[in-house]
Amino acid sequence: MKIVADESVDYEIVTSLRKNDYIVLAIDELMKSADDERVLNFALQENSMLITEDKDFGELVYRLKKAHLGIVLIRLSGLDSKSKSEIVIKSFKENFEIMKNSFSVISPNLTRIKK
Repeated sequence: MKIVADESVDYEIVTSLRKNDYIVLAIDELMKSADDERVLNFALQENSMLITEDKDFGELVYRLKKAHLGIVLIRLSGLDSKSKSEIVIKSFKENFEIMKNSFSVISPNLTRIKK
């Protein structure tokens, strides 16, 4: 499964995911300044999970019931880019399959996954 990385995602995370053999479509490279709904639709069209640091995707999924193939919300503010990348890679290696079609939140010491 491919991963669509929202513009809010630290670019070092995108680079690290690619180095770890994940196929990442970066919104920053493909459709800069696209609104959240367009990004979510693009991820769905690309049969991809979406990774973001933007909490607004939770509203689209839960309140507005928008379809998705998995949303991963990164909640790692205050950490440097290298630390963020390491935490995200570790979480993906441990949880990638169960993150599909789920809403997941990656925080420093925990990954929560809600089906």
